[in-house]
Order: sequence, then C-alpha cells, then structure tokens
Amino acid sequence: MKKIKTTVLLFVVFSLLITTLTGCGGSTNTVETGVLSNEQYTDKADLESAVQPEDFEVGQDIYASVRFIESPLGMEYTSKWYIDDTEVKTEIKEMITDKSGIIIFTLEADKVTAGTVRFEIVHGDDVLFSKELSVQ
Repeated sequence: MKKIKTTVLLFVVFSLLITTLTGCGGSTNTVETGVLSNEQYTDKADLESAVQPEDFEVGQDIYASVRFIESPLGMEYTSKWYIDDTEVKTEIKEMITDKSGIIIFTLEADKVTAGTVRFEIVHGDDVLFSKELSVQ
C-alpha cells in the first residue's frame, strides 16, 4: 500500500512540474500594441486609440510607439528599419520602467525615402513586432 501511495504522489508531483514548465515556456512576445505615425505616443490610452496613417511623405520623421508588457526594467530591444527590404537603421533601446511601458523608436526624416518602410522589434532571434507603411 505504501508503494502505491508513493507512486501516486510522485506521479502527481511530476504532472504538476510538467504543467508548470509548459506554462512558463509560452510566448516570449512582450509587445502589447504599437503604431507607426508622424506623432509620438507616450500615453497608453492615446496609443491604443491611435490610427496608423496609410501613407507618409518623404522627409518626415516616422515614430514607432510600442507598448511592452511583462518586460523588466533594463530589458533591451532591437529595432530595425527597412526601406524596400534594405536595412537603413538599427537601434537598441531598453525599458526605463518595470513591467510595462512605451518605447519610441524614430526613423529620422533624412533617412526616409520613397518606398515600402518596414519596422521590426527583435529580441534575440524572435521578431516581436512588425509593421509596414508606404512612403510617397
């Protein structure tokens, strides 16, 4: 009888351990929302209600306002900007708040040329966020 109780107990502990480890291995994506715009959004409510313009003009700054969640203070994110699949800027920024916050990445006007602009947030080998827009 003692052998059966021990076996059942080990099975239960093992099952709980597997369930916990599986749950912890979920998504590493910490991006809640983001928008590309000619405006910077530093407030969560403003960012959530922001609409990405359909087209941009050459010579305008483009801002990527990105809200992160479950992201510790000091976590680093790499932004990459592409125009027609050619990388034009890479930048690393870190969280200056703990758990959640907005980081604003900028593609300066002198780098904005006509074509398709793609913005990506990368952490390690994972692309966490990607948006495209057209520049006329």
